[in-house]
Formats: sequence, C-alpha cells, structure tokens
Amino acid sequence: MNAEIIAVGSELLLGQLIDTNTSFIARHLAENGLELVQTTSVGDDLDRIKKVIQEASRRSAIIITTGGIGPTEDDLTREAVAEVFDRPLEFHPHLMEQIEALFKRRGFRMSENNRKQAFIPQGARPIENPKGTAPGFIVEHLEGVLISLPGVPFEMEYLMTTSVLPYLRRRFQLEHQIIKYKVLRACGLGESAIGLQIKDLMKRDQNPSVGTLASIGDIKIRITAKADSPVEASQLIEEMEKKIRERLGVLIYGVDEETLQGKVSHELERKNLTLSVVETFTGGILAQKLAHAGSHAFIAGFVLPMDKSISDFLDISTDEFISLQQNPQTLADRLAKKVRERAQATIGLSEYGKVVGSQGGGESRIETYYSLSMEEGMLGLHHTLGGELWMVRERASIIALDMLRKYLLDLTPRE
Repeated sequence: MNAEIIAVGSELLLGQLIDTNTSFIARHLAENGLELVQTTSVGDDLDRIKKVIQEASRRSAIIITTGGIGPTEDDLTREAVAEVFDRPLEFHPHLMEQIEALFKRRGFRMSENNRKQAFIPQGARPIENPKGTAPGFIVEHLEGVLISLPGVPFEMEYLMTTSVLPYLRRRFQLEHQIIKYKVLRACGLGESAIGLQIKDLMKRDQNPSVGTLASIGDIKIRITAKADSPVEASQLIEEMEKKIRERLGVLIYGVDEETLQGKVSHELERKNLTLSVVETFTGGILAQKLAHAGSHAFIAGFVLPMDKSISDFLDISTDEFISLQQNPQTLADRLAKKVRERAQATIGLSEYGKVVGSQGGGESRIETYYSLSMEEGMLGLHHTLGGELWMVRERASIIALDMLRKYLLDLTPRE
C-alpha cells in the first residue's frame, strides 16, 4: 500500500522551520506496514498545492498533508483539496463550537478569521482537534484517501496517533501488516569497516533487512523486520541482533536513542563513581556531552585552549611545560591526574591534541592523546586523526568517551 506525505508551508522552503512532521509520520506509517513512496514540500500557493495533490493521488492510495489549515489568508490546503476532489467547502457548526470553546478555555478572544477553520470539504470526515484550533479532515475518494492535519507538531502528533492511525488500520486492514525496527549504535570503527564485518547480513530482499547510517564517530545499524504480528517481528529482530552482536561485540554501545555519553553516565552511577574531565583540544565538546546527559556523576570540566592555561593548570613553569610537550602522552597523564585530584573525583579523564600538519583543503593532521587517571593507576591512548578541525574535535570527544566506557565495562586492562 503506497503512501505519500505533503508538507505545506512557504516557511519550510525558506528554511525558517525544520520539517519534523514528515519524519514523524513516515516512521509511524512504516511501523504499520505502509510503504512511503514520496514526500513533498510545497509553498503557500493554491495552484502548486493543487498540482502536488493531483500528482500524489495518481501514485498513492494514502496521502497525508500537514500545514495550511490555519485561519490566515495563506492557509490554502483545505481550498486546494476541495477543488482537486470537487468537494465544495462546508461549514460545520460543531467544529466552530469546539474552536470557540478552546479560545474561551485559554482566555483569548476568537478572531473572525478562525471561522474559516470550521469549513472542510463536502462529505469529508472531520478530525476533531482538542489540542488546537485547526480541525483535520479525511476525504475518501475512489482511488484512496487524503488526510489533512495541522502543521503544529504537537497537534499533528496527537491527531496522528489517536485518530489517523486507528482509522488507517481499520480502513486498510493493517492489523496484520507489521513493520518493526531496532537501531544498534556502535563506535570504534568506521562505517565501511563495520559494513565488512556484517556484509553477508546486509543482502537485499531479506527479512529482516540490515542497513547502516553513519555520522561522525557514530554508526547506526538499523534492523527492519516485516511480519504478521508484533511478536513475530520482534523475534526476527532479536535473532538478527544476536548475529550482529556476535560479530561486533564491544563496538556496540547502545540501542535506538541511547547516546554514548548516556551509557557512560549510567555506568558511572551504577558503580558509584565520579568523573572530572580536562580538554585542551576539543574546546568543551566532551564536557558539554556529559553535561547534557544530566548525570550527577560528572562533577567538573575544565577547558584549557592555550599553552599558558595548561601550564597554569598543572602549576608548572614554561620550561617544564615545553619539556612535557616532547612526550604528549605523559602530558595527558599529568592532566588526567591533576583534574582528578583537583575535583576530588574517582576518575580523571584528559584529552590533549596537537596539530602536526596540513592535509590541504582546510583539513589538518592531528595527534590526539587520551588518559584516564584512577587511584590504582593510569590508562593511555593515542590516535592520529585527520580532517576539518570541527570534525576532528567531535571524533576526539567520542574516542575519549568510548575509552572511558570500555574501562567501566572492565574490557580494558588497568596498569
């Protein structure tokens, strides 16, 4: 069963708003066995909206529009739908009553413009909207259905889950068409290297299917299963996940929306440990990630972008600092120990980076050093990284977190 999404609004084309509605709808359509064949963004122009709807109706049985059903002159979706399907707009008194009641509850006076929102195409099913002033509607026609939803994300999401999906399941008997997915998250190897290890599991036209998606330092491995029931789909995913984990082992740090910093914070809390960090190269990215995790285990972060700030932090002379720079790993070790003692933390984590050459095109070659300091000893790591500075800093922060994660999991021997 083919489906399409049409996002209406000139603000989307101008880059003033990010279209999160399409991704939300797409995810829920896929989970219900519907194949999304196209998504379209169109501005607030009546003829263009009509043309997009006409083209979509020739391809797909299910069309979902978002946006363009507000009270202003440039909200034109309802007019476009009415003209495409030759359904004159009709006034619905009960929708008007609901809109007026919403304004009254919120302590606002309703504008006359809002009366426009009580009109929907003739014969359409209204979708009552208790979260806002824009009711949606469903137009059933010979080739399928068109569903119009408001563009305000929290209103659209509410109507999609409480009204639209139940309707689609009944209308198209989707109860036995289930698509489920799970995302495994990995770091420590690039996408191509991970792809080689699971190459045979990524063959086309198999169920469940496996695919990868890479971002800087973080690889997502998506497992998608089609089945007649949620239980069967979950079993298929579980079997494939087991195979992937057997291949990748410790490279996998989490699932779905879990983050590396979240996993590290959880392990710190579980073991009743505290952490302080010092960064000389990543500019606070590492501390920011840990702070966003919201854990009480992360107790201090220091950013030392200049040589003088590093030597002052270590309380050493310029000559001693210059000497230390000849052995960068020792320098990283000294920083980790100092930050642990200064913050009175269980673990001190340091990162030290040094640009050693240019690769052209704005890219640099950087030697990066990492150190963990614990009461019982030190743990060091070295990586040579290349690329644009912002990219290398992001990768370096992930390497530091992953080093800490593996230590916390007792997968790295201690000195």
